[in-house]
Amino acid sequence: MMKKVWLALGLLTSVIGSVSAATLTPQKGVSILFINGQQAENKISENHINEGFNQVLVRFDKKFGNSGVYSSAPYILSFNVTGDEVKIKSPKARSYIEAEKVFESESPSWNVVQDEVAIKYQQNVIERKPGFAPFGGLDSRLVEYNESNAIYLKDGVLLDKPADAVVLVPVATGMVVENETKTQTKTASTEAQSVEQLKAWYLKASKKERKEFRKWMIDQE
Repeated sequence: MMKKVWLALGLLTSVIGSVSAATLTPQKGVSILFINGQQAENKISENHINEGFNQVLVRFDKKFGNSGVYSSAPYILSFNVTGDEVKIKSPKARSYIEAEKVFESESPSWNVVQDEVAIKYQQNVIERKPGFAPFGGLDSRLVEYNESNAIYLKDGVLLDKPADAVVLVPVATGMVVENETKTQTKTASTEAQSVEQLKAWYLKASKKERKEFRKWMIDQE
């Protein structure tokens, strides 16, 4: 049973990784800061994102002639990806003053477009804190937001339970009894944890990936 669980985890992970990559491209005025809890590789150019749930931290950054650069508060945009190419467009602002007005509103109108079709998204703002760096420590503030909203991310992947409750490596404890070293492997506990990880990967998978995985499982019987 344990061997099959590990094989299944490996297969499902490789299947998801091979077919679920999409591209995320910010349009003019949009900076991508974090993707699924991890710092974005490229702030103003193309990044790779997962199929399924994605959480992107963005900011409006634009220079308006002599008025200077306007930078908004960071916004958390959450949406579901089923296509190949996603673009994020900023709310319309033709001047510094207009940008201030736009981002004073509770819900500025970002535009998330997948394969040239607008898709639904949820947005939340990172609130300004008093002091010299009102938006400092964005990584820790994202963690706080996710914990308070029961969103669990590990290495950029959405889980269905806290990441620290999922362990992929068998845990062994050693003890010396009468000069003999005995290793006690927590097989039952590890197997249960592995099954939970398998469930998490399965929930993240697309319909096509689930079909491939179920076919593989049947072949193992």
